[in-house]
Amino acid sequence: MKRRTFLGSGVSLPLGASIAAGWSLPARASGSPIVVGQSAALTGAQAGFGTAIRDGIQAALQATNRGGGINGRPVSLLSLDDVGDKARTEANVAALVANRQVVSLTGFTTRPCSEAAAMMAARDSIALVGAFSGTPLLYGEKAATTFTTRASYERELEAIVRHYRFLGAERFGFVHLEDAKSTNVPLLESILARLGGKLSVTAGVDRKGPGMNAAAIKTLEGNKPEVLIILANNAPLTSFLREYAPRTLVLPKMVISFVDREKLLAELGADAAGVGFSVVVPEYTKEKYTVVRSFLHEAKSMNIAVTPVSLEGYITGLALAEGLRQAKGESRAALVEGMGRVSSLDLGYTSIRFSKSERTGSRFVDLSLASRNAGLV
Repeated sequence: MKRRTFLGSGVSLPLGASIAAGWSLPARASGSPIVVGQSAALTGAQAGFGTAIRDGIQAALQATNRGGGINGRPVSLLSLDDVGDKARTEANVAALVANRQVVSLTGFTTRPCSEAAAMMAARDSIALVGAFSGTPLLYGEKAATTFTTRASYERELEAIVRHYRFLGAERFGFVHLEDAKSTNVPLLESILARLGGKLSVTAGVDRKGPGMNAAAIKTLEGNKPEVLIILANNAPLTSFLREYAPRTLVLPKMVISFVDREKLLAELGADAAGVGFSVVVPEYTKEKYTVVRSFLHEAKSMNIAVTPVSLEGYITGLALAEGLRQAKGESRAALVEGMGRVSSLDLGYTSIRFSKSERTGSRFVDLSLASRNAGLV
């Protein structure tokens, strides 16, 4: 099928935007670029997430473009900075959607920003592929054009509860972001209702910093759980664990994947011993998986940090590229349909699978634990 030209030869850049086609455009991928748009926290307290997701996506696009792009055309990522702010995200999404050169959205970060973007994408019938959040809305009908590339928070919470219920734990505590309490506390309660166990204590922390940490620790010490599950970002979590972890060495503390784990481990040092993590991608040390080996190769060539978050971005970029290959046309609607035809993107550890009725691409969850001397086990 002869492809029509639907992208202009140039790309209009809003203020504060950056554009890259995986750093460079090899000769085999030429012509006008296929442009995908991102809004993420590239500066501010959430920048670790946003830049890592961006870098991972760009690494996947570099690999795609080196292989000839999509029907000979390079794929470029247009990134806008939202500093982790919902209002800025909404403005950025409006600008990206208004730019008819942008065929898809990708790489959003944080629950408020990802939810807002997903609902706007559904309203404007444009695909949103991959967000660094497992919040329930992204997996439901309100996000009808969102294709997730990571397991949901529900899956992560369920994996942790199943593990510790098997070990005999009954009383669970939960540290959550205060602004997500109404979403995530009922989610954990429903899982415990299915699997057994009791939510004995909850404590909220502030997404923007440690201001609520003292009250949270006081609440936990007044009602000691057998297992503590934590769904929070780095801003409050580093100081929370630095103070709380040494007091509770024998208490299992499991952190959901919404965290810059490597930064947290580096900042905690010896205090990280005994802190566990759920992950939604394989460990980047597991080079037996093809996707890990290819990611490490691209990351080295681009000199980007190797973290679970950048690997997640890489996988998102691969899924998006496969959707572009499957699209039978050049409209935004064609890409939505193309994503639904990504029926088996083999990553080694799992396969990304979408269909017309299934937009959850991966259900993979693994658990790891920080040891005192042997790193993550």
